[in-house]
Amino acid sequence: MNIQNIEYFLQLAKYGHVSVTADFLNISQPSLSKHIASLERELGLKLFDRTGNRIILNKNGEQFARYAQQSMDLLNAGINSAKRSIYDTKGTIRIAYNTYASILVKCIEEYTKINPLISFQVKSMPDSPELPAFDKIDFILLASRSGEDWSNNGQFWASQQLFQENYVLIYGKDSGLNIPEHGLDIAALENEYFIVMVEDSLLWSDITYSLCFSAGFYPKIYCQTDEFLVKVQLVASGVAVALIPESCLDDALSVAPNLAYSTLERYDTRRSISIMHRKGILLTEAAQDFWTFVMDFYGLTEDI
Repeated sequence: MNIQNIEYFLQLAKYGHVSVTADFLNISQPSLSKHIASLERELGLKLFDRTGNRIILNKNGEQFARYAQQSMDLLNAGINSAKRSIYDTKGTIRIAYNTYASILVKCIEEYTKINPLISFQVKSMPDSPELPAFDKIDFILLASRSGEDWSNNGQFWASQQLFQENYVLIYGKDSGLNIPEHGLDIAALENEYFIVMVEDSLLWSDITYSLCFSAGFYPKIYCQTDEFLVKVQLVASGVAVALIPESCLDDALSVAPNLAYSTLERYDTRRSISIMHRKGILLTEAAQDFWTFVMDFYGLTEDI
């Protein structure tokens, strides 16, 4: 049985939308559908039912998902156990970020399973890229819509894209808003209040403004905050809506089960997540080891 088919099946079961899942996996929707169809042919069973714009597990799918997840967990545990025997690198890896740090969590979690001797320092980006603090950073996790390199006081940083994703709109289930589960035109929200980042930064600006401007209106701002928890809880209360990246949905829904979300159409909502290192600067052994792991984790082949 094709392991990749199972992995894609579990992700589709998790997100419930072909488009959202395909974006998360960085593959096309037809490609995802082919993998699922191949798995269903092999099993001789239909695993999903369609309800509106959502794809939900049927009884066959629920039963298979339970055992498939257990099998994948056991397989990953075996792989990690085998790899752990060859890892002896020690040290500290220092990462700065300008995007919600949850994106890093899964990668760090998987790395420390096979190399528990490494420790991490993960902190938000300094206010200015010219601050001396950047001399003590191994990597930067950068969210951008340009994907371009940038410089820090003459030190150029090289960027390796890890994945791309779209933004989705989140709103409270009890807000009374009539919002479709898929294909929302943000122009329909002209009279709604938004929660946005507290202010634009040197490296990133809130996408809410550019999307609303593209739709022909200036967003009504209910609150500005750089605290993810505050944003999610306010949205769940029904006082406003907000845009968050797809990779943040799981955390948002775990904090506030009363949230609903919708994918957007017509306007460009894609962002790139990249990891960056300084050009011409020799990485520590620990940082080099982590870089190699990250490239493998995201299926990349780029070398420093």
